[in-house]
This record gives sequence, C-alpha cells and structure tokens, in this order.
Amino acid sequence: MFGESCGALISALTAIRARETGQELRAQVLVNPVVDVTETMFDYASMAEYAYAPTRALPLLRFFQQLAVPPGSDADAVSPLYADDLSGLTPALVVVPTQDAVADHGRRYAERLRAAGTSVRLSEYPGAKHGFLALPGIEPQAEAAQAEILGFLRTALVE
Repeated sequence: MFGESCGALISALTAIRARETGQELRAQVLVNPVVDVTETMFDYASMAEYAYAPTRALPLLRFFQQLAVPPGSDADAVSPLYADDLSGLTPALVVVPTQDAVADHGRRYAERLRAAGTSVRLSEYPGAKHGFLALPGIEPQAEAAQAEILGFLRTALVE
C-alpha cells in the first residue's frame, strides 16, 4: 500500500481492514499522512505552525474533513490514529516532511504503530513541505525520499 496525504489515510485504513479480513499485505508507505479526521484533527503543533504557510493547509483540511466525515458520522471509524488495534499490521514506512501542517499526524501515528508492536520506520525530511515527494528537481529532498521508499519496498517485496 502506498499513499500520500489523504491517500495515506486511505492506505492506512486499507492496511487495518486487510488485517481484519485476513488479507496479506507486504508493506505500507504513508507519506505526509492525514490520519486524524476527528475533532482533534487540528490540535497539533505542526498544524498551528504551518496552517497557512507554506500552503493554505488549514482551510483545505477543514473542507476535506467536512467531505470525509459528514455530520452524524463516526470520525473515529475513518481515523487510523484512533483505531482500537494497530498490532499485526504490515511493516510501515512513515515519511514526514517537517514543514507540513500534518507532520505531527505522521509522527503520532508512527508512535502508535510502534507501541502496538507493528514494525515502523519514521523518516523525517527537515525543511521539506507537503507534497514534496512529487517535486524532484524542485524540492531538494524529493529524490532522497523516493530512493528511501524504493529501498523499503524492494526489501519488503523480496523477502
């Protein structure tokens, strides 16, 4: 499984559902993941620091939250950060650009995975911004992150 931003939300949820249904995944890569769409989604230091710079993340994330969690829905059911059980999931690589409103989402999710006994590697890219992975040649760390992801996937898929 591979996902970036809200795609990482879908990937994390898919990894949980796969474990619940007995489907075997080999790896999950979550890049600048949004993993909390509950009322606490905005209660992180990285959210306060990067709400409007380098991008206008806060209004976009508020809009996404409205779409992802209609009134009356259970936000916990679509927030991997609050899943009851994160044990037994496929090994994860969590890639966090540090100048990102959701950086703390990724950090916290990696902590929860580790505490549950799931193999996880948290890899932070200082100074990188949300969406940096898709900008090799523009974002200096994009190529290094891409190489790290490919190495992680090669190891997971070969073993």
